[in-house]
Amino acid sequence: MRRELGMFIALVALCLALFISNGDFLGQSNAINTLRQISMLGIFAIGSGFVIITGGIDLSVGSVVGLTGVIIAKLSSQATGGLGHSMGFGIVVALAVALSVGLAQGLLITRLKLQPFIVTLGGMLLIRGVSQTIVQGGTLSMGTSPLLGLANEGLFHHAGDPLVPYPMVIFLAVIAAATYVLHFTVFGRYVYAIGGNRDAAEYSGIAVKKVETITYVISAGLAGVAGVCYTAYIGQMSQQVGVAYELYAIAAVVLGGCSLRGGEGTVLGIVIGSSMMRVIDNGINMFQIRYQDQEGTPRLWRLDPNWTFIIVGTVILVAVILDQVVHMVQAARRIRHAGAAAAAASPPAGGTEGGTAGGIPDTGTEAARAKAG
Repeated sequence: MRRELGMFIALVALCLALFISNGDFLGQSNAINTLRQISMLGIFAIGSGFVIITGGIDLSVGSVVGLTGVIIAKLSSQATGGLGHSMGFGIVVALAVALSVGLAQGLLITRLKLQPFIVTLGGMLLIRGVSQTIVQGGTLSMGTSPLLGLANEGLFHHAGDPLVPYPMVIFLAVIAAATYVLHFTVFGRYVYAIGGNRDAAEYSGIAVKKVETITYVISAGLAGVAGVCYTAYIGQMSQQVGVAYELYAIAAVVLGGCSLRGGEGTVLGIVIGSSMMRVIDNGINMFQIRYQDQEGTPRLWRLDPNWTFIIVGTVILVAVILDQVVHMVQAARRIRHAGAAAAAASPPAGGTEGGTAGGIPDTGTEAARAKAG
């Protein structure tokens, strides 16, 4: 919890700095859009968190987000290229495909003992290729689909804008469900146990393969849910939707306090990490410094939007480095405490009172004392 508190303080400080530089940062329109972006990222970042806490990795979530949207657009869109089926049918099929992808990857990793990095990397490319094949290298428009209201509408309207967009409602539901599963169920304890020590978890009777497989299904399923939200938000789908989303998810999870070694992390931390990533992304466009040039003309200095990936990459590296430093400090502290405990438990070097070293009684000295008495 200490790490989550530190990240929350950093998030508040970042928001305050952006607001000071540009008052529009907390304007209604920008704030609502940022909440929407945080929610859509947070949905599939929580799924990635389940996998990372077990010590795995899922690089295919971005492709699953894109494939979900492409399937919905292909099956349900009334526009050119769509098949015109009902929206419910398209969403159900798309989510079923997403869950199937997670199940297939989980089985490959656990049953064939393949490396998660290789399996999900191959899945990422394969799924991206399927999306490209469906759209034939172009785009599929959602037209005037009622699904668009999922992103644009919400609860508690003010000045024409919903203060709580529907993606945020879905995000809050995912947070509640994930918190319960991860922190208050036996399954959640198994997830942490596998990430902490996989062999020990297996020897203790935990169905390690089953639990790991389920985490990949959860990851792909939540990526599918996020894909539905992105479909509504973007309005037209192509194979480019979802590119590099997995990097944002991993960065959000690591920033939130989850260790890439597994066994550590909380849902609250992932929520904070997702917020941090989207605030940084939005801050690149919003941050500005007012100054006057040599002639006294007011000027504005802004960050170059081309720096986005430089900043995101730097954030990921810093987060991983800090995670490593924290583990090194904790390991050194445990060694010192163990050494101090061992030194306190060992007998004195001179032996016990009335005897020689090692606590063996000196029988000669005892006999002499008895004769003198």
